[in-house]
Amino acid sequence: MLAATPDFTRLDGGMAPEDDYALAEPPPGTVGYGENQAFWFFDKDGKVSSYNHLDAIQDYFQLRTERHWLALNDGRVLYNYTDGWRSTPRKPSGANMEFECLEPFRHWRLDYTGTMRISSAEELLRGRPVEGPRAIVRFHIDVEMAAPPWQQGKHSAASAEAIKGDSGRFIGGERYEQLHRMKGWVKIDNEHMDIEGIGVRTHRRGTRDMARWHGHVWQTAIFPSGRGFGLDVMPSDDTRAGRATPVFNEGYVIENGRMYPAEVLECVWLDDYSRTGTKGRVRLRSELGEASIDCEVTATVWRTIHTDPAQGRYLRGFGVWGDPGDYPMNQGAARYTWDGETVLGHIERSTALTHLPAR
Repeated sequence: MLAATPDFTRLDGGMAPEDDYALAEPPPGTVGYGENQAFWFFDKDGKVSSYNHLDAIQDYFQLRTERHWLALNDGRVLYNYTDGWRSTPRKPSGANMEFECLEPFRHWRLDYTGTMRISSAEELLRGRPVEGPRAIVRFHIDVEMAAPPWQQGKHSAASAEAIKGDSGRFIGGERYEQLHRMKGWVKIDNEHMDIEGIGVRTHRRGTRDMARWHGHVWQTAIFPSGRGFGLDVMPSDDTRAGRATPVFNEGYVIENGRMYPAEVLECVWLDDYSRTGTKGRVRLRSELGEASIDCEVTATVWRTIHTDPAQGRYLRGFGVWGDPGDYPMNQGAARYTWDGETVLGHIERSTALTHLPAR
């Protein structure tokens, strides 16, 4: 799927159009092969931020799990997790959601009609959520890519070597992400919101093994001027000391429509049960020099990465709960400021339960 040598000047990154489609079947002879596609979007005025993910179940490839959250500026978090079987190569789908590829690596459309559980970041922090009030949710989002794809493990000799080890197992095969601009609408019961802003999407194919997961930080944004950045860092083990020598360190900056590989010098780790207002800094070093970007978290949603299969199959992992070896994951939105320019973008982080303070 990934290009042998990425082309950082092209929106397709040097990949073929079919690389952007979903597979109808796993490759012959593969066991435990999966595929996922996901879209995050962030309204520029902060009205709503959203995560939407389709994942082929590795034991039954035609069945897609879909999970979503919407974080609203009044503190509400709406979420849902279900599965369905309507997926096609140009229109990967679950039960309630469709992603439609209108032009590979350039233009996609997202549609959702279903219900979501009405919750909050505070409720999700209290433990495994139970069923409760739900809202009828619909959205229609038009997405246009704004930068070349970041093809993980292709930006440096160090990341190419790292992808052969634990980080490759965690990533789950070949993966790329692409920054985009979006506009559309969201309707929650009778509440209608026209939105416009930015986001990021991902596409992965391969076999994923989360045993001995070490935690991570993943941050991205593209600014109104067109400059942007992204990073993915995984510590070398599940201790805080492992952050000094991460097993995976890859980032990029975008200037004048071109992507430049970058080393991550600083990012915003998950050190506590962060809430809205948490501040930090991103620093990236590329051939353009060092970029320093301020970060303030504006929305938070909590899930848990359960690394022990004894917890059960096909878990609906919203909320913070599990064994000491499991990893709370904080997803959400952040306000990034780079040389005075500001945008709302993406942040996702995880750290072991054993390394977070008591709630």
